[in-house]
Amino acid sequence: MTKTVTQAVEELVRATVHLSDEDMGRDWKWRDYDEEGLRFALLMTHHELRDLGVRLAARGRTTPTQAERILAQCHQAYRDLTGVLAGARTEDLDRAPAEGEWPLRETLKHMLRAEHGFLARIRFALEHPPAPQRDAEGEAKFLTFRKDGYELPEDATAGPIESIRDRFFDTHRRVLTELADVSDAQLDIRSWFWESEPMPIRFRMHRIEEHLRQHTIQLDKTLAAIRPPTEAQRLVRNVYNALADIESAIERAEDLRSATADMISERAAAIAVSH
Repeated sequence: MTKTVTQAVEELVRATVHLSDEDMGRDWKWRDYDEEGLRFALLMTHHELRDLGVRLAARGRTTPTQAERILAQCHQAYRDLTGVLAGARTEDLDRAPAEGEWPLRETLKHMLRAEHGFLARIRFALEHPPAPQRDAEGEAKFLTFRKDGYELPEDATAGPIESIRDRFFDTHRRVLTELADVSDAQLDIRSWFWESEPMPIRFRMHRIEEHLRQHTIQLDKTLAAIRPPTEAQRLVRNVYNALADIESAIERAEDLRSATADMISERAAAIAVSH
């Protein structure tokens, strides 16, 4: 079965993300490029993904809706988070960077809870006409709505780093799936939350991205304090950011996608064998 670009990138990440800075200097040749070392394998992957993004955009025949554009921006933030967590280890999760500051696990739980809350507020507003004033009856209906379909389990971040990554993937997929059909007109529907006035769905959808980015920076700072990222981890983060455009592109262009996936997969296999 032909691999997707995402699957190929994941193979490359597994083969490289835990390599040391010394490993990045190992011999690696791509055509006439033989002076950069192994790091060039990740640099070239980023290059190829960027080029694929340009080619997919050039073939595009469908104009995305405003909601699809917002979700593509949100997906960029998610992939940046993926890059930050790629090198994290389970033993890192409960190490506070300083007294009184959150360890990774606490920050990740807060982020997941917020994603569930944002999605619930948006879906509730889409399915229930907003009241002109905040009222106890409406809030009670929302709490039931959230409990029935959007409550984050208490043990959502209790496991190892792998299970937490999987939980973020599942939650993010729900966001992309459940908000994909929001029309331009629906972006102006207002919803109540904690603010003193109802805010439009457009605002709440953008908040998903901004909240992710805010706390990804917090995770980044925490990891820098307890286990500074290696060169490989920084390069992997770049690759994930480039992957986001490919995953959000509407144009399928399987010929372009499969060719890039094959190149990256072969590269990953070669690195895995040589290490």
